[in-house]
Amino acid sequence: METPVNSKHPRASNKLRRWLFMFAIICGVPLAFLTACQSRLIYFPRSYGPGVTAKWSAETHGKPIEFTTSQGKQRAFLQGNLKSPRNLWIVCGGNGTVALDWSDWLVDHGPREDAWLLVDFPGYGDCEGYPSPARIRESLAAAVPLATKTLGWADPNPAHLRFFGHSLGAAACLIAATEFKIQRGVLVAPFTSTMDMAQVVTRLPLGFLVTQRFNNEARLADLAARGPGEVIILHGVNDEVIPVTMSRELAARQKDIVRLIEIPGARHNTIQSQNSAQLADALREAGH
Repeated sequence: METPVNSKHPRASNKLRRWLFMFAIICGVPLAFLTACQSRLIYFPRSYGPGVTAKWSAETHGKPIEFTTSQGKQRAFLQGNLKSPRNLWIVCGGNGTVALDWSDWLVDHGPREDAWLLVDFPGYGDCEGYPSPARIRESLAAAVPLATKTLGWADPNPAHLRFFGHSLGAAACLIAATEFKIQRGVLVAPFTSTMDMAQVVTRLPLGFLVTQRFNNEARLADLAARGPGEVIILHGVNDEVIPVTMSRELAARQKDIVRLIEIPGARHNTIQSQNSAQLADALREAGH
């Protein structure tokens, strides 16, 4: 004669199922929230106030680069030596900055013989839409050829392209490096990947939930596989946002192309203000 399953302890079995159901809700709801809302945890878009871009144009004699993507109207900013530049630098800031936040610094510290394309992510500055890795790539793919034509160049020539990015902007710059085969540049406080950053922030192995996937480790591997190159990384030892261990890992994995400069005492957003000379030196070296 067959014995019914759980016939001896039906109440205990039902209680266990209820507890498992409650556990799934307790764990699943926060994870679903993180998955659905992670864009708001990664991007912090800002717009330009009245007169900001007009002031930039008057002071730098720069030229706006306007174009349209799947996200709508976009605007980047071209400044520096626009008549006969040695190089064109693609410049991308961090997740809480807009492109023109770097304009004055570049006027004061950037190599005078070069031009600078300051790129905002979709949804930032004067740009419409919402950011994502694919949408940032789309913007870069459109903006860089337009900038080179504005300079009188026939096509984007990798030999005369450089990249300069801070934090999330470092990831954007490495996307541009892959898109245009750029082999030289400067990165400030990059992460290894957003999947690794998820674990750093939550202290849990939640990288598999990340949909906004930036992978600097993979992009640097692509750069190294294309041939000789030089990427100078500056990272504050006291960085409170992205641990310096991530840059150490990037440098260790790509010893032939990456040179890491660790800056004692520097934090995530202080290198450009407190260590301007070191950063300017790195730009001059990568610009050769």
